[in-house]
Amino acid sequence: MRPVRASAEMERTRVAATSHEVVAQPSVRWTLDNVVEDVLMEDCGGLSDMGLHDFLMEHFEEDFGTVDVSMCAFIHNPGACIGDDRSREEVTGLEPYKELLGKYELYKTMREGVDSLHDMRIFSLRHWESVAAANEVEGIDDSLRGKLNAALLIARRNEERMMVGNASSGVEIDGGYDAVVNARWSYVVRSDEYGGGTLGMGVLGVVPREQVHLWSEAQANVIPDPWKPWEGDVVSGVSGKLVMAVLSSQKGWPYMLFSADDVRKERVQSLTEYNAVCDAYIRKEDLRVWHIVKKNIDEWSSGVGIFLPFLLIGTRGIGKSCGTGSLLLYQLLHSPLERLEVVAYFVSGRAYIFHRKERRVVYYRKQSAAVGKIKGMTRRGICGYIIFDIGKESIGAGDLVGRWGIILISSPNEKKFQKIIPQRPHALQIYICCYEDVELKAALVWERHWQLEKKLIKLEDVNLENDWKVLKERIGMIGPLPRYVLANKSAYEKRLKDVKSALGLISHDIDRYSELLCNPHKWHENGTTHKLMKVTRRRVHGKLMCWDEPISTYVWKELQRRAFTAPLTEDVIRRVLFSEQAQSD
Repeated sequence: MRPVRASAEMERTRVAATSHEVVAQPSVRWTLDNVVEDVLMEDCGGLSDMGLHDFLMEHFEEDFGTVDVSMCAFIHNPGACIGDDRSREEVTGLEPYKELLGKYELYKTMREGVDSLHDMRIFSLRHWESVAAANEVEGIDDSLRGKLNAALLIARRNEERMMVGNASSGVEIDGGYDAVVNARWSYVVRSDEYGGGTLGMGVLGVVPREQVHLWSEAQANVIPDPWKPWEGDVVSGVSGKLVMAVLSSQKGWPYMLFSADDVRKERVQSLTEYNAVCDAYIRKEDLRVWHIVKKNIDEWSSGVGIFLPFLLIGTRGIGKSCGTGSLLLYQLLHSPLERLEVVAYFVSGRAYIFHRKERRVVYYRKQSAAVGKIKGMTRRGICGYIIFDIGKESIGAGDLVGRWGIILISSPNEKKFQKIIPQRPHALQIYICCYEDVELKAALVWERHWQLEKKLIKLEDVNLENDWKVLKERIGMIGPLPRYVLANKSAYEKRLKDVKSALGLISHDIDRYSELLCNPHKWHENGTTHKLMKVTRRRVHGKLMCWDEPISTYVWKELQRRAFTAPLTEDVIRRVLFSEQAQSD
């Protein structure tokens, strides 16, 4: 046995110190602007700096003729570094090595967690707070979640200390108002003029202050036909068929807490690696919502009607906050009505109040503080409109003033509705459909176009046909959800794993499969089925209805396959075989 240099007492001291480092409490210095990597990797410092020779010389006073590599490399493959079995067993059996091994496992877990969070575009504690509040974080290890939540609690306390005595005050966001009002418009259009390799589409810029041409109300109201794919509309003033518009703000949008400057610094985690933080993808479905809201505002302004509350409902992950919310904000700030003096945007437990006359936007850390300001303005006779993006930490809808216009944005979650509907029983529901294939193609064309314009990639490296092949396969598996299909490979694979897990959680009961396949007029959201079903709208017997159907071809086929392997009854078989969807296939 070779001499071990460290005494038992020294080893116990080292073990205790290492153990303490692993379970150390979160730093008291955290703020909401700290990056999640700093939080998760706090207890993993020094591991990558230690070399194998340092470790061997400290404990054995020789290097066994090894090549000096990092301890991370040695732990990953000890046999490749020390060929002699006996020597290797002596090293790996040493107590300090076992403690180091535990620390390495922690390092690996945290490193993988950081990468996973980046895939979901979560870079800071502020982003973590936002998505956690909206209950949109899934598949995160409990130890990571606990560490982030502990750091978030400290960050909130630190922020609250700074706000003591000034709790009702807001912070003006420099340049925020002008960034939204002066957002740049662009079109993505289809035309035979675009050659091979373009997916038949191109990008057209709109000159600042030039009239923007979008879909008419009649075009926006056309109900999507799943058997006749939409390929764009002819819009007066636009060359080619308009598929999608893009609204770009230099500072980003409220749904991302105006964090464009922070996100630009981070490595982009998406299919194309394009940074879309400043861009709001505007679809025909988004404009339909604006037409409905505008009609009510016009009735209120003319004195023939009052403000009606609206509840916008759409499948999770389709961009309601990014697309619809941003478009509504932009259009409201451009409203010719002088009486509409203020627009408020509530999101992720926070609020932004846009003052049109002064051309400024004020940020409120607590939504309750913004509500107090709005009530004060209401008492002074000031009118405004509220965009309320519902999240876990949102205040109750009943706390909002009733004399302002309001639209609430939500996924089809019964728990949310149980909270909202009693407080807003007369809210008119608006259903928004998922992306069409051609709209996701347009997103690819847009992102590659701007990567070329900014010289981030070379023309010879662009292959839109391959991009679309990858994207179409993803759509077929998990559905037309831009949050996931436009993400990078690991984020997509995680979502696919979640979809398969959700399928596995469905009780192997023919009545349950029948309910999902044959009752499209019912919502089936229960915490897992939102990964399997999508909301759309259909006209049934002349009446517009909310429709719930399998989110992808893969899910549809899996539900059918499982239905036919479940215990059957004659009545149920008849319902499944002769359902509307089955007949359409």
